[in-house]
Amino acid sequence: MRKLYFLIAFVGIGALMSFTAQDCSILKNNSFNYKVGSKDVLVVFGADDYIEYHEKKKYYIKSDIDWVTDCEYNLVIQESTLPNFPFKAGTTMNIKIDRVKGKKVYYTASLGGRSWEWRMTKVKSSK
Repeated sequence: MRKLYFLIAFVGIGALMSFTAQDCSILKNNSFNYKVGSKDVLVVFGADDYIEYHEKKKYYIKSDIDWVTDCEYNLVIQESTLPNFPFKAGTTMNIKIDRVKGKKVYYTASLGGRSWEWRMTKVKSSK
């Protein structure tokens, strides 16, 4: 019977260790790229702000970041020069980090009752 308890405890500890907390610190004060079609978008995370640069910095979307947890944040759009951008200033988008693997960050974005999964890759600082 002791062997059975030991086996259950051993398996239980192993299972718990496989569910380690996600480290999302890679996001803060770093730059990332993601693709829209064949075009790269540069994303710059500041301490309290977030800027997306489109078409080699010709256009931008500026937002404030409201951190919910280390792995979840809300973006509140402040300003955009992107032509035909469908969202107005004050619109909020929720982003939850699903996983971080090396330089890649996988996340789910939600806005207006719709959600989509995406990926961005860390780049060298653009500052």
